[in-house]
Amino acid sequence: MTLLRPIALALLFTAPALALAKTPLRNDTWAGTAEFGLAVASGNSESQTLNGKLALDREGEVWLYGINASALRAKAEDDLSANRYVLGGRLGYLFSERLYGFSALRYENDDFASYRWQTVLSAGFGYRFVDSDRTRLVGELGPGVRYWQPVDELAGTPAALIARDAESDAVLRGTAELTHELGANTALTNNLLVESGSGSTFLQNELGLAVKMSERFALKVGYEVRHTTEVPSGVEKTDRLLTTNLVVGF
Repeated sequence: MTLLRPIALALLFTAPALALAKTPLRNDTWAGTAEFGLAVASGNSESQTLNGKLALDREGEVWLYGINASALRAKAEDDLSANRYVLGGRLGYLFSERLYGFSALRYENDDFASYRWQTVLSAGFGYRFVDSDRTRLVGELGPGVRYWQPVDELAGTPAALIARDAESDAVLRGTAELTHELGANTALTNNLLVESGSGSTFLQNELGLAVKMSERFALKVGYEVRHTTEVPSGVEKTDRLLTTNLVVGF
């Protein structure tokens, strides 16, 4: 199966919601952040690690829009040790100041995971549990469908790599996003994502601490944990990543 099927389903899924967007947006502008981190070591050992993130959001009178992307690439002694990129989007409709409905799409390509790529299409409801000047806590929950391409597996005698067909399953998707201002220039964030289905359960948690240097620039320390419950032999279930990034707001 190619990527055309999940992409086409995503377009069919979101098209009706887009067609209903008749209410003029009160704040028809995008706002977001971009993060960038680079670490290079040379001498007795050589390594390069590059990571970046982009998040864009727009909120109108009743419609919510979100786009996000991230990338990670690492090499050690000229051998590639990490190569992952993620693309995502979300469309929401506000029923009240706190309750909204959403549809979301997430695509991930990872050369060092239990899958070559996976696409998750979901829908459900979100709720703003806390929405104050200093603290924001938002949760989402809803069903979805997941498509993924497993990595090739060793089989036979002598052992040979056997290509596996793409698979799919139904999932329950949940998120929790927390932002808390510790001070005038310091903010704590924690973003949790869980996608659970019969194939496996995927969990990702990103904890970050950002310190503003100016109105647009900040330094951020982040710790990310990714865990997949079902993986082939020889593949680790848990990945951890510690980053120090420059953040640009716009």
